[in-house]
Amino acid sequence: MSFARGLHSFTMEDTLPHLPKFLCALALLAALAAPAAPAKAAELVDRVVAVVNGKLITLFDVNSQVVELVARTQGVTLKPGDPRGDELRRQVLDSMITDLLIEQEAAKLKVNVSETEIDSQIDDLKKKNSLTQQQLVAELAKEGMTLKQFREKMHNDSIKKRLLGFMVHRKVLVTDDEIRDYYEKNKGSLSTAKSVLGPKTSGGLGFIMVPSKKQAEELRDKINSGAMTFADAAKKFSIGPGRDQGGDLGDVQAKDLAAPLRDALTAAPAGQVSQPVMLDGKAVLLMQRSAQAAPAKPAAPVAASAGTSYEAAKEQIQELLYKQKFDKLFQEYVDNLRSKAVIEVKL
Repeated sequence: MSFARGLHSFTMEDTLPHLPKFLCALALLAALAAPAAPAKAAELVDRVVAVVNGKLITLFDVNSQVVELVARTQGVTLKPGDPRGDELRRQVLDSMITDLLIEQEAAKLKVNVSETEIDSQIDDLKKKNSLTQQQLVAELAKEGMTLKQFREKMHNDSIKKRLLGFMVHRKVLVTDDEIRDYYEKNKGSLSTAKSVLGPKTSGGLGFIMVPSKKQAEELRDKINSGAMTFADAAKKFSIGPGRDQGGDLGDVQAKDLAAPLRDALTAAPAGQVSQPVMLDGKAVLLMQRSAQAAPAKPAAPVAASAGTSYEAAKEQIQELLYKQKFDKLFQEYVDNLRSKAVIEVKL
């Protein structure tokens, strides 16, 4: 796994076997540029292959991404004239256009991430990987990246993550009925390959959505007074995501939220529920949960003929349906951005 990508957003297999990465890059760039006379090589590499709302993407940009992609994929080689090179370039260019559209939309909506937040992310990464500052710099150097470049990448990725969190993730909702329906249609093919974990209480974000601000205020008072737990309130009253998990949205931090939600969460005293925030005409309550260990319990044995029990399969199905819905909404969001953009492809 590439260290820089493993530390941050993306994960793919790393390095072509038996070749230093910089040699792979040189060989691949030569292959991608061929066949071309030496005098025309620079012109071919630097030529514009796409224009997105006035922003240029060059063949060099695309080839650099292809080199990075292939260098992280074991067992893949591209020789001069290999038709896979052209197809891979087209796929990479399409991905770069999508990425650029999201960057431009984030800039338009003034989505931002502060340097202090990047500092905090880097500190978390060093702690998680038991690295000193000097060791981090050394590991990044192995990937051909400076700390400044890594910070810029983290900044750009964080902005896009924040935008997608608000524009896509918050719209994804998987109901119990959908999970049950999927289970009934597919229970014969489900398996209990892994243990069923206990409740996730790893310091995740608590989220409750109700129809009105008045109801949200009443629930907030009950939870903060101890008359009701946040989890019970979410299971009983919430109409938002994570309801069946007691409102637990998992490992979502304040910095990942849109500004109104982030401000409400950070303003709430430790262990207390935030003031209601209106979102699409509905009221939202937030709470940052403290980290607790959750013991794992082994899955109960299930006879092969009986299939997998609903409770054992529920979390797996929820994750599957969530991904399917997210992918669909993400594609719709990107299609909408593309429909409003001026894009010219020349590859």
